[in-house]
This record gives sequence, C-alpha cells and structure tokens, in this order.
Amino acid sequence: MKDIEYQMKNLVAAIKKSNEYNQYQRLYASIEENEALLARLNEYRSRNYQVQLTDGEHSLEICRSIREEYKDVLMNPLVQEFLIVEQRVNTMLKTVNHYLWDNIDLKIDFII
Repeated sequence: MKDIEYQMKNLVAAIKKSNEYNQYQRLYASIEENEALLARLNEYRSRNYQVQLTDGEHSLEICRSIREEYKDVLMNPLVQEFLIVEQRVNTMLKTVNHYLWDNIDLKIDFII
C-alpha cells in the first residue's frame, strides 16, 4: 500500500504541475477577487451540475434556461476562460479515472 500511496502523491504532484491545473487556480483566484461574480458563478456551476446529475428528458431545456438566467456572468471573458479550463481539468481527471477502471480487473460486470 505504501507504494500505491507514493504513486498517488506523484500523480497529484504531476496534476498540480500541469498547465491546465495552474490556469484553473490562477483564473479562480482572479474571480475570487470579485465576491459577487464568484457567488453568481458558483450558483451557475451548482445548478448546471445538478441538471447534469439528473439527466432527465428536459435537461437540455433546463440547461438553456440556466444559461439564459446567468448570461450576465457567462459573457464575462474571465468566466468564459475559467469554464473552458475547468472543463479541461475535469477531462484530465476523468481520463485518469477511466484509465484506472479500464486497467484494473474488478469483476464489476453486474453493474451494467
């Protein structure tokens, strides 16, 4: 287990050194300077995330409605850049997760 913990720490260190993660941190810090912008952005992120979790038949309509409601925030260039970079970080983490699941045989066929 110690070797796994060591490798996990290395993976976290590599992620923290990545351009995507550093851009994410820099942009978030810039947004944090404006409390109202940060609050509004986080409201948007939370609502958008909740819709993605439900995956209902009206989710596209709800997403459009949320984007319209938060249009003032989403038109901010800093927010736009942040959301793009956030997606890149999430994609990187998703790739790591998929790699682990694809390469460790856990016999989870019953889930599907």
